[in-house]
Amino acid sequence: MGKRLVAEGCGNYSKGPGASWTEADRRSYAAWQRKLGYPGDDAVGIPGPTSRAKLRVPKP
Repeated sequence: MGKRLVAEGCGNYSKGPGASWTEADRRSYAAWQRKLGYPGDDAVGIPGPTSRAKLRVPKP
């Protein structure tokens, strides 16, 4: 997911995305949600089915 966030210009990582979910991932996902137009408290960085589908994260 982190690589997709970076590809979409929403990566807020000081050191590339890793295998574990971190605060940097949450901030990056919140940036993605804002890019999608999610307002205020809807852009908190917690993946939901709609925003995740739009990110086009490949299945493992």
